[in-house]
Amino acid sequence: MNSSVKLSEQITSLEPLTWADIDLKALEHNWLQLKKLASANMAYNAGIMPVIKADAYGHGMVPVAKVLSEGGCRFFAVSNPQEGAALREAGFKQKILLFESTLPEDAEFIVAHQLTPTVCNLDLARKLDDVGKNLNQEIPIHIKVDTGMGRLGVSEEEALGFVQEIQNKYKFLQLEGIYTHFPLADTDRDFTFAQMRRFRDIVFAMENHFITFTYVHAGNSMGLGDYKSELFNLARPGLMLYGLYPLEALKTKVQLHPVMSIKSKIIFVKTIKKGHGISYGHTFKAKQDTTIAVLPIGYSNGYMRSLSNQAFILIHGLRCPVVGRVTMNQIIVDVSTLALSAKLPSVGEEAVVIGHQKDQSISCDEVANWAGTISYEIVCSIGSRLPRSYLR
Repeated sequence: MNSSVKLSEQITSLEPLTWADIDLKALEHNWLQLKKLASANMAYNAGIMPVIKADAYGHGMVPVAKVLSEGGCRFFAVSNPQEGAALREAGFKQKILLFESTLPEDAEFIVAHQLTPTVCNLDLARKLDDVGKNLNQEIPIHIKVDTGMGRLGVSEEEALGFVQEIQNKYKFLQLEGIYTHFPLADTDRDFTFAQMRRFRDIVFAMENHFITFTYVHAGNSMGLGDYKSELFNLARPGLMLYGLYPLEALKTKVQLHPVMSIKSKIIFVKTIKKGHGISYGHTFKAKQDTTIAVLPIGYSNGYMRSLSNQAFILIHGLRCPVVGRVTMNQIIVDVSTLALSAKLPSVGEEAVVIGHQKDQSISCDEVANWAGTISYEIVCSIGSRLPRSYLR
């Protein structure tokens, strides 16, 4: 037992070779900027409900929630009951909305942990009402209406009847909130404004039947940053909280700081002879003698295989290309330019995958573009699979 404990301590003491730096001061800055953005639109009088699902987009849900809580945050939005329960276990008392329409058998768990469910089917409503009845307790719920996402949510045509049935049949359910989601806010303003008008009409129709909600929301990061409406009183940004922009044009409206940086240490350096192939499939062949460095990050860490022969890494403040296929645990970087300038890197030196080094930087958006995806996927994939260092 003692030797096992000692081995465990030795393993824990090893420094990671690849890691994510999470800048909590940048997070604080972004939170303040988003609050200013919301206050500029007076309709957002209920405040901001930051989205911290998917382990806060790979940044670490509990440390992020702690910073936001210290900054006066009164709401959190997560995906499922497990995430909500983790926040409760960590001691957070804020209102927590579950975005997913959960299974009826989860109703007791949801209520026990004081989570607010999204309801868009009557089976879940019925079970939640039964739990409320047994406890003699009102259960707050939010209704999701599908106005164009084509995913979760009661249809526009059925929304009024659905809510009326809940109001009439399930006396232990409190209609606290109603919301929808924008699928094209960054690409089709006409469609998004049409969504907003139709959703407004649904909410007004309910008010005509004396059905009102404390919270009406639809504004994700793009919605908060680029769409104003007197209807929505609660904003729910996610991406911008982490210093990333859903649209480049928003940089003129709000100044954000990236929260996540990805760093690695060089584990091997050698020279490949002209004509020799590199990595699986030899998709890269050296056109001349080439000095390469190996970094311990690969697709098992969320660094996507699609970045093969596409991406760059910062070493000594210079951009060095990733050559050959990304492998499970390693990538290969051409550092010949550094060798020519007598700055050949050595084992143990730091390389930057995402972030700043000297006067150069590689942004998450750049990496996403090289990979043919979006910044959401990059931070969620890499950040959630690496050890994180929290800086403040």
